[in-house]
Amino acid sequence: MNRLAIAEEIARRVPMLAQRDQDEWKRAEQIRKDFVSDYPAKKIPGLGLDEYVIGKGADNRSFCYRLEREMDSLGKILGSNAIKFGVYFGKRGDDKDKKYRFASHWGSNCEEGFVAIKQAIVDLFQAADEGDSAAIAGNKLSPMLKGKILFLYHPDQFAPIYAWPHLEHFISELDLDGAFECEADMQRALMDYRATWPELKAQPPALYMRLLYDMFGPPAAPTTSGSAAPSIPMLKTAVDGAQFISQLPAMPPAAAPTGPVGHGKTNHETRQKNSKRTGDRGELIVLALEKQRLIQAGKLKLAENVDHVADRDDGLGYDILSFDDDGTERPIEVKATTASNLQNGFYISATELEKSAELLNYHLYLVFSALSKSPRVFTMKQPNLKGLGFDLEPLNYRVTVE
Repeated sequence: MNRLAIAEEIARRVPMLAQRDQDEWKRAEQIRKDFVSDYPAKKIPGLGLDEYVIGKGADNRSFCYRLEREMDSLGKILGSNAIKFGVYFGKRGDDKDKKYRFASHWGSNCEEGFVAIKQAIVDLFQAADEGDSAAIAGNKLSPMLKGKILFLYHPDQFAPIYAWPHLEHFISELDLDGAFECEADMQRALMDYRATWPELKAQPPALYMRLLYDMFGPPAAPTTSGSAAPSIPMLKTAVDGAQFISQLPAMPPAAAPTGPVGHGKTNHETRQKNSKRTGDRGELIVLALEKQRLIQAGKLKLAENVDHVADRDDGLGYDILSFDDDGTERPIEVKATTASNLQNGFYISATELEKSAELLNYHLYLVFSALSKSPRVFTMKQPNLKGLGFDLEPLNYRVTVE
């Protein structure tokens, strides 16, 4: 999703969320501060077992009880088994006796495991303080527990979202680039993105979390077979799988047209939203591929200057300003489709059509299967869209009063 679209969403949604739920944000932030104050890093090694475990009821306001039950507004971890805490008090499977339970990978008995868990929490604090991503990724605490602790103690660095499917969903929807080895990497990437928006940085992180769910919803649920529901791959996955092709893909046998898809310039709201998503992803794939092309040619400075102009202004008639190897400017208009061919055509604005004929070295990049892990990109220099087998059909009219 490009910054123009995000800016509109922020301007529309953030003031409403800030006003409507301001008491909730204040209360949640106070609960977080109280928790961090009650459990500073130096206190963790001395915690007693009952001060830590969940399972002894609401009267035992333990570390794990408060973490899970009192701070739902700061990201839920309720729902996964209590074994995520490493040690707990309660039943397990067919064994209905309520007693202390522990995960065997922490030690040979409950006491030994508890000592190891406390040390892992202390180690996590230290890794976060030092910005040691490898140590965070290698920490043995369960991802949900680790993620919530990271947020509570470093709320400006780690997003209050903890499950991999949810983090991957938002990373993909925002088209954030990067290699993500663990949940904490994605938590940090989401907060780095938040920091680029003063309107979001001025609000509590929990509001940002609510904004993401309001804008994109949760990830799709697993299918009835239990397999993961299909989703848009992360941007890096798509870029790594993308390839330039030298010929337009073959057209299928003639069939009734279903209407163009592409950059989203259409009057139909649903189609516009879907096409805009496809177009945004197509632009970012081309942006990355252009930088890679110039880097591989040894033109590092040119690669640094490749500009995603449509991220700021969508009325220039092209989306990306790149360069030939000799430094000649290469204006690129990107048209993307989820299809594997041009059966459905694409939309082009009057400005884009004008610029395709007017600008020297104008290029049209067609991105096929844009929302897949293996996009294909066909390039055309100085495309003659009024010839070469293309047929332009006018779709929009301006209406004025006589």
